[in-house]
Amino acid sequence: MTKEWFTAAELAGQKGMPAHATNVTRKAKSQNWEYRQITGLRGVNFEYHASSLPQETQEALGLEGVSKPVQAENNDSNMVTIQIYSAKAKTWNKAKPETHMVLPKGYLPKSLSEQELNNLFALEAPDSTMQPTLNAGELVLVSRVANKTAISTGVFVIETNIGITIKRLKPNLAGTEIKVCCDSDKFDDETLKREDFDKSIRLVGKVAGAVTTEIN
Repeated sequence: MTKEWFTAAELAGQKGMPAHATNVTRKAKSQNWEYRQITGLRGVNFEYHASSLPQETQEALGLEGVSKPVQAENNDSNMVTIQIYSAKAKTWNKAKPETHMVLPKGYLPKSLSEQELNNLFALEAPDSTMQPTLNAGELVLVSRVANKTAISTGVFVIETNIGITIKRLKPNLAGTEIKVCCDSDKFDDETLKREDFDKSIRLVGKVAGAVTTEIN
């Protein structure tokens, strides 16, 4: 049987393809290639169908003219559609989904409630302030929250006057102060009164983890 599904690592360096797997993945996302989750692997691990590849790549693989795959039936109750956003927008109101992915619930963090699953989206980490927990450009899963929600300790997507970022928030026991933390020691933390936090920072969502790991 002819091989028709390829990982980014297998495509990297092929004719018409970028040299590195990460750039193949970006190309696939921007061009909406046909993809599927690799069976047996947890987390988000995709392989791409040959019908989505440029003609020169198909020819190099000996697969010119491959038909699109027949989509397998999925039980909708076990699948979650996740919109993928770029963090390039300066305000969350201007952020728009660039593409989406459909994943089985079993591949998502088990800590997520049904309500959190229904409010889930994915976002590219916009900066390096959360390294080594999150790297810039890494795809993270986020559950939307109300802007004025009660805050528990955790990692959140927030909007500041500079733009969209990700920070670890640590409220005090009384909830009157919130420490805004960077996991990277190259950046300073900041402690704000709750009223000052509400004036200067907008909550967007709580980070559940990167696409392959949960975050505590």
